[in-house]
Amino acid sequence: MMRRVPLAILLASLLGAAGCGFEPLYAQREGRVDVPEQLQKIRIGEISAPVPDVLAEFDYRPENARSSQILRNYLLDDLSPRGIPAQSEYVLNIRLIEPRTNLAIDRSDAVIRYGYSVTASFALNDAGGRTVYSGSTTSSTTFEASTSEFATVSSQRDARDRVMQEISANIRNQLAVFFHGQQRQRAARPDAAAAR
Repeated sequence: MMRRVPLAILLASLLGAAGCGFEPLYAQREGRVDVPEQLQKIRIGEISAPVPDVLAEFDYRPENARSSQILRNYLLDDLSPRGIPAQSEYVLNIRLIEPRTNLAIDRSDAVIRYGYSVTASFALNDAGGRTVYSGSTTSSTTFEASTSEFATVSSQRDARDRVMQEISANIRNQLAVFFHGQQRQRAARPDAAAAR
């Protein structure tokens, strides 16, 4: 009897979700272009970081320029895991800001923990150059500063890698929601025309 109660609750919640119009984001339906296929049509354009003097108040370092390459690699995996498409319909341009701040200082005024944050503003342009969607996402983490320069640099690189992976996933999710919304709008148009 106890097993039937959770099963009944699960079935009732599934029926409730189906009745409210819930649809899986990556569901494939006949006659509609699916979201993964749309994501596959995106070419990653420019990923730019601001020039050092724009971030004068932050600790900007030349090694941060590698962040663009790391983000590009994660986006390639997230948007087109089956390989880069031969023909793209969209171009994704991204602007990164990635300040590093001191979070913890010991008694000798040495920094022992840094905060690392990345904000990515992005625009999805169609083949004609018109922006069809834009958004932004932020991710942050911390890393430890050590007396060993190698350990500090390694810790910073690991933090950057984690943040860029999360930024990439956030961009992919926002774009997937955008394309899903486009699908729903297209699907609703014939129904509205038929109702007239």
